[in-house]
Amino acid sequence: MIKYFAACRADLCSLVIYTALFAILAGALFTAVACRQDSGDAYMLIDDPRSGRVYYREAIDPGIEFTLAYRHSVSRSRVEGSFLVTEEGTIKPLTTSYSSFGPGLPLDYVENYTIEDGMITVYHEEEPRETIRLWVSTETGEIIYIQDRELPLAALSDAPLLLEISITKNFN
Repeated sequence: MIKYFAACRADLCSLVIYTALFAILAGALFTAVACRQDSGDAYMLIDDPRSGRVYYREAIDPGIEFTLAYRHSVSRSRVEGSFLVTEEGTIKPLTTSYSSFGPGLPLDYVENYTIEDGMITVYHEEEPRETIRLWVSTETGEIIYIQDRELPLAALSDAPLLLEISITKNFN
């Protein structure tokens, strides 16, 4: 009987050790994948400018494009904006595309746009900016598409949330 308990105790210790090692390795892997802190020249940061809480820190290379997609709160149609991360670490608006015009969408004051297959695409000529601030909510469903990844911004909170998107250079 004592041998049986000793064997069970040894098996239990092994199980605890293996479980702890698995948890440590899984945590390290999650951190490496979620934050991608070991590669890239720059990072896209998405945070709450009021609290400073960082929701995403994505390693990126200058020259990469990303898309911000959402559902317009009035027309309920999909809107997509494309942006370029410049060599200087700023964000340059490239296009806004939508199928149904709604308040706040560009068209009346722009000269450079196309209408093709029911989609209006406005080509922006404005200067790059340091940040993009936007409110996200489950009603409008904001998502960023970057480097074959989806960053579901609207899923971060049940209540509307103010976010700021910026580029930070890696000085390591």
